[in-house]
Amino acid sequence: MSNISIKIHKRIFNKAFLPLLHDKNRYEIIYGGAGSGKSYFIAQKLILLHLLNAERNTLVIRKVHRTHKYSTFAQIRSTIHKWGLTNLFKINKSDMTITRVGGGQIIFAGLDDPEKLKSITFERGILTNIWIEEASEITETDFEQLDLRLRGKTKVAFQIILSFNPISALSWLKKAFFDRQRDDVTILKTTYKDNRFIDDQYKQKLEALKDTNPILYKIYALGEWGVLGNLVFTNYEIKEFDDEEFWRYYNGLDWGFNDPAAGIKIGFKDDTIYIIDEFYVTGKDNPELMQVAERIWQKDTDKIIADNAEPKSIREWRKEGWRIAPCKKGKDSVKYGIGWIRSHRIVIHPRCQNFINEIQAYAYRQDKDGNVLEDPVDFKNHLMDAMRYALEPVMSERKVEFLI
Repeated sequence: MSNISIKIHKRIFNKAFLPLLHDKNRYEIIYGGAGSGKSYFIAQKLILLHLLNAERNTLVIRKVHRTHKYSTFAQIRSTIHKWGLTNLFKINKSDMTITRVGGGQIIFAGLDDPEKLKSITFERGILTNIWIEEASEITETDFEQLDLRLRGKTKVAFQIILSFNPISALSWLKKAFFDRQRDDVTILKTTYKDNRFIDDQYKQKLEALKDTNPILYKIYALGEWGVLGNLVFTNYEIKEFDDEEFWRYYNGLDWGFNDPAAGIKIGFKDDTIYIIDEFYVTGKDNPELMQVAERIWQKDTDKIIADNAEPKSIREWRKEGWRIAPCKKGKDSVKYGIGWIRSHRIVIHPRCQNFINEIQAYAYRQDKDGNVLEDPVDFKNHLMDAMRYALEPVMSERKVEFLI
C-alpha cells in the first residue's frame, strides 16, 4: 500500500485554508469565528497527511473524551467516506481509532482520563501529529505535557494543530502564540465568510448577533478576541460529585438537527442544582437521537420534559415507550426560569463540557446603545434551554403527565 495515487481537487477545500496544506511549522493555530469550517478542514488535512505518508500517527485531543464521538471522530469518518477511502482506512467505532492500511493511526483521547492518555501507544512508529480541538478548554500545563510527547526520530515534521474560538483575550493561548513573534508558529484566522459550504440559516443567526450582543458578534461572527460580559449565570462551580446520591432526576431535551439537539440530566438537592450528564449532537433524526439519549437516560424510568415546539417528535418518542412531556412556555417563562436558576447554586460535573461552554458564554442582549436588556441572546443556548425545561416541575411545583 505504499504507492497510492492521489488526485484531490482544490475545490473540495475552502480557499482560505489552502496555504495550510503545505505548512510544516510545529504549531499551527486555526482560530476565528463560528461556522468557518475549521474542524472540517483539519479533518481533511489529517486524512491527506496520512495518505501521503505511512509514518504519520495522530493524537486527537479534547478535554472530555466522549465528546469526540459526535465531533472530531464523526468529522474524520465523514471525510473518509466522502473521499471514497473506506478501503484504505480501518475504522474501529468502539475504540474510536482509525488505522490507515499499511500505515499509522489516528487515536482520539480526552484529558479527563490522564492515566489512559499516558498509556497510548501506536501500532507502528511514533506520535507525529496532535490536533487539539476547542483548545481554549484546556490549560497551558495540559498543552505543555502534550507538546513534550512529540519527540523522537522521524522523517516527517512534527506538528500540533490548535483550533478554537477566541472567547477571552485573557486566555493563555493569546499570551503564548499571539502576543510575541515566533518563527515556529503559523496562525490563520477565519470566519463564516470564508466557508462557502455554510447554510444560510446559520449565517443569518451569526449576523443577527450584531444587534443583540456586540461582544458575541465580535467573537463568533468576526473571530476577534473578546472578554465576555453581561453573563446570565455566574452562580456555578465545576467539580466532581457522586451522581448516584439523588433519589430523583430531572431531564430536559431541546430539539435540533442542524443546530444541536441537547439533552441534560440534573439532580436537585439542598437547594442546589447538580448538572450530572449531557448529550449534544447534530444531524440526528428521532430514532438516532433516542439511541444517543439511552446513554444518559433510562427509557422506562426517567421522565423528560422537552421543548413543546415539536409535538410530532414528542409523539414519536412516546410511541417508542419514552416518558416524555412538552414544556410549558409562557410569556415570561424564560425570564422567570432564569431568575429562579440564578437564585440557586449550580454544580457542574466536569464531564459536561458542552454545558460548561454554553454557560460561560450565555449573555444578556444589548440594545444599540449598549444597554443591557432582560432577555438573553438566542445563540449557543441549547443546554441552557434544556436546563429550564428539566427544572419546570421544581420551579413551579408543576404536576406533569408523562403519557406513553
